[in-house]
Amino acid sequence: MNNPIPAFVFGGVLLLIGALMLRSQRHARNVAEESSSETERMFLLRRIRRRIQVAGMILLIGMMILIGDSISWKEAPGTFAVYWMIVLGLAVWIGLLAMGDMAATRAYMARELNQLHRSQLELHRVAQRVRQESRNTHSDS
Repeated sequence: MNNPIPAFVFGGVLLLIGALMLRSQRHARNVAEESSSETERMFLLRRIRRRIQVAGMILLIGMMILIGDSISWKEAPGTFAVYWMIVLGLAVWIGLLAMGDMAATRAYMARELNQLHRSQLELHRVAQRVRQESRNTHSDS
């Protein structure tokens, strides 16, 4: 009746996902170190820190699923409930961290887009001024 294959597959997939996420964040850290802007570098390093935390918790949940399914819980139903509530709590925490990461990225990108828009407007004003001065110079000749 107790089939360990689903837990083994699901736990193994979570372990693989967590390991791949950690690997990609190590690569992202190298890219962030080469960033030219200090604010961009700080944003990227904070984002990497959040994502490493998520990857670690995914690894932890994967291990907990593998271990939790292999334990006989018949003598300790209360412990069984607490154990799986912790697993679910970690999953909820991962979701909250993901939403926080999305919000932080959105806020940072909005600031960057606003800065680009201001720079574009300033360049447009300068270009208009140069065109006007060029017209004035040609009409004076």
